[in-house]
Amino acid sequence: MQALWFNGQHEIEVKELMIPKLQQDELLVHVDACGVCGTDFHIYEGQAPSSIPVVLGHEYTGIILEMGSKFHNLKIGDKIAINPNIHCGYCEFCRKGKINLCSNLKALGVTLNGGMSQLSVVPVTQAYLLPNDFPYSKSVFAEPLSCCIHGINLAEILPGEKVLIIGAGTIGLLMLQLVQLRGASDVIVLDPIRFKRDMASSLNADHVFNPLIEDTLEKIIHLTYGGADTVIECVGNQVAGESALNLVRKGGKILIFGLSNNSDLIKVYMQTFFHKELTLKSSILNPYTFQSAVDLLVNNKINVEIFNPHPVLLNQDSVEKLFNRSDNKNIIKFMVTPNN
Repeated sequence: MQALWFNGQHEIEVKELMIPKLQQDELLVHVDACGVCGTDFHIYEGQAPSSIPVVLGHEYTGIILEMGSKFHNLKIGDKIAINPNIHCGYCEFCRKGKINLCSNLKALGVTLNGGMSQLSVVPVTQAYLLPNDFPYSKSVFAEPLSCCIHGINLAEILPGEKVLIIGAGTIGLLMLQLVQLRGASDVIVLDPIRFKRDMASSLNADHVFNPLIEDTLEKIIHLTYGGADTVIECVGNQVAGESALNLVRKGGKILIFGLSNNSDLIKVYMQTFFHKELTLKSSILNPYTFQSAVDLLVNNKINVEIFNPHPVLLNQDSVEKLFNRSDNKNIIKFMVTPNN
């Protein structure tokens, strides 16, 4: 089988791999598509940890070809979405229900071979059944949406809140829709790129601003009567993090969601933080939210068609262009299609 092999920082290779023998609790999956995530780029740049070597890709979907044993709710030919995050079940965090913080966490596409491959071996516990006619261009969003749902749960958004979302990439636009489902009265989106702001507007964001325009911060403070009730940071850099601190109201909440480089810092005056009585949270992975993500997608409660993910063939030239970001203009989401 052909697979995208990550050999270390800036080293990727499309190569032929042997198909592993299935264990009793595993499935062999024909991969239809694998979404490309910001985390994949961070791994490629050496800014996020992974096993070396490893087959990249953790946002994937496919069809069951073989089964290590029989399972009552799955059969050969079923279409599935795959939750890449595998917790141990016995560490202190797992026993407290905090499976996303598992001390022995493994992840397909990060520590185990993932979905940028023609075939993938998947533990049956990670397979989520999809309707047979559900398009793979939508099901690749199950994993990122499940992570966003966890973030929204942590943010504890109440009906009527004014919410600011910093960043209108895939994550920011998924967050926008989840915030609307939670009943926010006013949703503001910040992004410097015009076509991303246009996408936010098409998803009925109440206000959309360019943060590079000089008076944007003052406009948001005026519009929200002192700052947003909740600010969700979806960019992953110092400027966005510090903007969140400047644009939240007294008694407000900040959710740091974007994955930054490992050298980025947020500087905050402790006295300002004290006087505003702020709640600062971060969010990682998707504990107990994957089925919710699948249900929202299948029932068309979240619009992912707007992303129109751009297919990338599994060959050396295509993946090198992808990871060197030479074809990234005006494309918000890529997906590798290994069997096309």
